[in-house]
Amino acid sequence: MTVEAYQTLEDRDNLDEIEMDGPFPCTRKDAWLGYGCYFWDSRLDWAIDWGVKSYNIKGKDFVVGKCQVDLSNECYDLFGNVNHIVDFTNTIKVFRASGKIKNKSEELVPNIIQYMKEKGIFQFKSIRAADMGKDSEDNKVYFRVDNRTGALKEYMLLNQRVQICVIDKKDVILRPFNVVYPYRD
Repeated sequence: MTVEAYQTLEDRDNLDEIEMDGPFPCTRKDAWLGYGCYFWDSRLDWAIDWGVKSYNIKGKDFVVGKCQVDLSNECYDLFGNVNHIVDFTNTIKVFRASGKIKNKSEELVPNIIQYMKEKGIFQFKSIRAADMGKDSEDNKVYFRVDNRTGALKEYMLLNQRVQICVIDKKDVILRPFNVVYPYRD
């Protein structure tokens, strides 16, 4: 499956360089999925929102680049692949039982992925995952109502923010990479 992917970058008045050399890896130490090039899956508005919250709030401008990302080429899909989600859950259980994870503060997604890499059990070129941001409550759609209490029961989340972290660009990021925001003439 190939998706449109959007990367939010600081605007350093270097659009030609961005389009020629981008996308770029994240350099933040607290990157959610570990080292790689981060994208928003299919939604330009998520990329713009991230720019407002990450750059504009600090008085900086931002741009958004767009390319195609091939998720069929060795993607660890924690959003759309049930087997990968079960594998990840089981890996967490094994790390807990072995003492590799001692408390909840160590049980962070990037830590688990890094442990998997260190153990040689993570051979993927990209990772795809959804987060449950502050707007998650607004995205709940319920399946039924409890007849006794009137309480809403079982739900699914719609419109989850989905991120892609590309670790190995080869055969995953498809060119061109073009700046699409702010809109240019």
